[in-house]
Amino acid sequence: MAQLFSLGDFAHMDSKQTALADYVLCLSQSLEHTHHANDRPLYHSYLSDVAVILAMLVRGADASQLQVLVHGHDRLLGYSWLAGPEHAVIAESWQKFKSLL
Repeated sequence: MAQLFSLGDFAHMDSKQTALADYVLCLSQSLEHTHHANDRPLYHSYLSDVAVILAMLVRGADASQLQVLVHGHDRLLGYSWLAGPEHAVIAESWQKFKSLL
């Protein structure tokens, strides 16, 4: 998948914000390229859920608030499965963000 943004676009963000923004872009790009119609509503759910996490992170939420939101997103990911091959890249991007918490 082609990158829509360069890392320089996120120079003002900390590593957690950058990793989460990368995850959002990964989801967005995967949505654009999927050939699995049943995956599209899942992508929209993932994107809307992670938007709240990104907003809370940018607003400076404390670690416990973020952990609750991250746990909820993990549950969402665990209760749904993408049929397309993009799921591996998405999971890797999500794990990269979580490793920074």
